[in-house]
Amino acid sequence: MSKKLTMPEVAALFDSTKDIVIVSHINPDGDALGSTLALAAGLRKKGKNVIISIDDDISSYYNFMPGIDQFVRFKPGDVINADLLVINDASSLDRIGVAAECVKAPMLNIDHHVSNTGFADYLYLDVDAAATGEVVFQLFKELDIEIDLQMAFYLYVAIVTDCGYFKYSNTTPQCMNCAAELLAIGVEPDVVSDFLEMKSRDDIKLLSKVLETLAFECNGKIATIDISLENYNPDIATDSFIHYPRYIDGVEVAMMFKGVDEEVTRVSMRSRRLDVSKIALSFGGGGHKRAAGCTIYKNMAEAKKIMLASIVDEMGNCNG
Repeated sequence: MSKKLTMPEVAALFDSTKDIVIVSHINPDGDALGSTLALAAGLRKKGKNVIISIDDDISSYYNFMPGIDQFVRFKPGDVINADLLVINDASSLDRIGVAAECVKAPMLNIDHHVSNTGFADYLYLDVDAAATGEVVFQLFKELDIEIDLQMAFYLYVAIVTDCGYFKYSNTTPQCMNCAAELLAIGVEPDVVSDFLEMKSRDDIKLLSKVLETLAFECNGKIATIDISLENYNPDIATDSFIHYPRYIDGVEVAMMFKGVDEEVTRVSMRSRRLDVSKIALSFGGGGHKRAAGCTIYKNMAEAKKIMLASIVDEMGNCNG
C-alpha cells in the first residue's frame, strides 16, 4: 500500500526533485488533461524539467486547450529516467498504460477518486475534492506558485468537467471558492463553456443515432445507450451523451456502452444513489460513487449482459 502524504509532504517531495514525468489515465477527460497541463506548468515555474504523457489518443475535442500537443506517448521498451513519476487523476495502475514500465522513478499518485487502490509509492488523496484540478490548485498554494491565466484556464476546465458545471453532487463550497479564485485571475466561464459545449453537426447526428438505442431494464430503474463500433469516432466527444438517460424520471442508474474494438467495450455509469465506483472497481475501472467507468474486454453484447447483471445484483430490488 501507498505511504499517504500530507500536502506539505507532497510539496517537500517536489522541492527535492528535478526531473519529473507526469502521466494521467487512458480515455482522458477534462480533469485529466487540465490538471496535468496545469501541474506541469506550475512545476516548470519552479525550475523543474517536466514531461507529460498519456498512453491513449486524445480527442481533437480538446484541441482548444493550449499546449495539448505537449503530451507524448511512450512505447513499450522505452526507458525514461526521472526523479519522480507523478500519476495524476488515476485511481489504479492499469489506468495509465505503459508508463509504469517505462519510467524508472518512485511513484507519487495525486488523486481524488474514492476507488483509489493505493498502488503508488506515495499517495495524496482528497476524496472530498470535486476534481484533481482542485487538488492541484491547493498544491500550488502550498508550493507558493503563482497561478497565471493559462494555468487558471486549465484548472477551471478540470473542475467544471468533473463537477458537471457545478450541477453534480460533488460540487462543494470549496469547489465553488476555487472556481471563484480562478475567475478572479481572468478565466471567462462563457468562453470555457463555448469550447466544451459547442457541438458539430456530426456530434448531433451521432447523438441522434445513440439515443435511438435507448433501452430500459429493472422496471425503468436502469437506462442504457450504445455507441456501436460502427458509429464510434474517437474525434467526437461522447462523454456528455450519458446525461440524457440520467435525466429521465425514475432512472436510478444510467449506462453508456461504447464499442472501441471487436472485443473492447468502454462502460460509463452515472447514478442517483447507488455507489457505481464499487462496480467499476471490480472490473478494473474506477471513479466516484455517482460517476464511474471501466473497460470490459468483451464485445458489446457480452459486456452489456455482464454489467447489467452486476448493477441489478447491487441494486437488489427491481420492483420497489
